[in-house]
Amino acid sequence: MDNVHKGILKKFEYLKGQLIIGKKEIKGENSTDRLPPDSFVPEKHILHDLIRGFYKPAGKPYLLSYQATESENNYGKQIIWKNENNAEFIRIEMAPPNSPKDNRKKSDIDAARYNLINKIPIGILRKVKKGHNIILGLGRITSEREDGIFIIEPFSYNELKKENLKRFEEILEELDEVEAINTSVLREVFQRQGQQQFKRTLLERSNKCALCEIEEPFLIASHIKPWNKCTDEERLNSNNGLLLCPNHDILFDRGYITFNEHGLIKISPKMPEIIKHQMGLKESATISINLKMNEYMKWHRLYQFKK
Repeated sequence: MDNVHKGILKKFEYLKGQLIIGKKEIKGENSTDRLPPDSFVPEKHILHDLIRGFYKPAGKPYLLSYQATESENNYGKQIIWKNENNAEFIRIEMAPPNSPKDNRKKSDIDAARYNLINKIPIGILRKVKKGHNIILGLGRITSEREDGIFIIEPFSYNELKKENLKRFEEILEELDEVEAINTSVLREVFQRQGQQQFKRTLLERSNKCALCEIEEPFLIASHIKPWNKCTDEERLNSNNGLLLCPNHDILFDRGYITFNEHGLIKISPKMPEIIKHQMGLKESATISINLKMNEYMKWHRLYQFKK
């Protein structure tokens, strides 16, 4: 997998549970603009073309993503839920295109089999109605039934990293034997280890999102003052962190919400009302905050919050 492919998969996992309205945040305004590079994907990209269920990027052998459309006029019920409210599924029965006039049918099926054989995960969207898609995170095709239906089971990008752990350890051993160590690789290792330690420290304080009842393992250790703006000491300081669910994390990270010195939420005037409603944000919402946390929150209110 190249960095663009891996970045898009990470983005799907990060966006899990979010409702996206319109096409702009899925494929951009048009085929020329696409989605701009971001913290996940280093190039212009799209998550899905929104034309058909299967999305196979041109010139690639694999499926990148799948849009489940559960209408009776299409393939009917496809998703077996574990917890629909939390966007958690047990499996998805992915029906391949079957129109005899579909000239992309064979290449789509071949791509799905490529993902199956090579254990490559795909991003999943669920179309709830026209122009409304919920991101279900990642799935992996685990089998193909005799009737041609592909079975998708939930997948976490962390599992992919675990599978590559042995090779990663081998790389580290090789680096230990070389005098000129690649410092960029080491920085990545240290950052990942630091973030894991940071989250463990926050979990000792609470195991729920600061704004809702969602619990671990769906929590994100969100830095109040971003990692790339911190000193080494600030990066691991638990007072510089909040545990948030993915929906609230992205709002906080992008400056659509912040908190005053008493922990009372401040909602950006640039927050669309429909998103505010869908996220269930209330002007009375509060979080637990101490004096040391407030020093970091001052930074967030001044430099991150969209005024």
